[in-house]
Amino acid sequence: MHFSHKKSIFPALMAAFLSLGISTPAKALDNSSFMNLAIWSGIASLGFACYQGQAPCSLHPDINTDKTTVSLDGGADDSVKQTRIGLGADWNKPLYDSDRFSINGRWEVSANEWHSTRKNPKNKSGWIIGLTPIFHYNWKLSGLTPYIEAGAGPHFISDITIENEYKSTQFQFGDILGIGFTTKHFEIGYRYLHISNANIELPNPGTDFHNLHIGYKF
Repeated sequence: MHFSHKKSIFPALMAAFLSLGISTPAKALDNSSFMNLAIWSGIASLGFACYQGQAPCSLHPDINTDKTTVSLDGGADDSVKQTRIGLGADWNKPLYDSDRFSINGRWEVSANEWHSTRKNPKNKSGWIIGLTPIFHYNWKLSGLTPYIEAGAGPHFISDITIENEYKSTQFQFGDILGIGFTTKHFEIGYRYLHISNANIELPNPGTDFHNLHIGYKF
């Protein structure tokens, strides 16, 4: 089993994720619940990596360009439709690795195209670019590997208004929360993407995309 010398944080991290899940109402999650889960899961993951002194918190990017993933996401936020293309490179070392479970991840650069299906919105279409460290929590089974993913990173929107929502700043944060399964060359799942500016300026309406995620690893 591979794990850094600072072992005590792992049970605390798992407890944090469990507490998030327990505190979530049993009814179907709304965007607010997804947003809170995405934000705090991303913060917990990043905090764990920083405590370990590993990527993405290390000064060196520590990426393995021989392990890359290209992905395509498609989804919507009500009448706002989006397509997202991502290109990621894995980190060299896992944050945790055992026979049945591992935590690893990658840096992912992305480009999103969005457009409104409404007749006369204030802004009909635009794009979003971003850089996100994405953490994968993997359960190792034969054939398929179920995973949960979380991440948060800086994003930039082409226009300060998305459809009819004035977002105050073009600089935004993108928070990711997803679930799916992966094989040697493919990953497929559900991915939630929340875009907002963390209240740097108000108003700060969130844009919440619910996506089908498909990735090819090579």
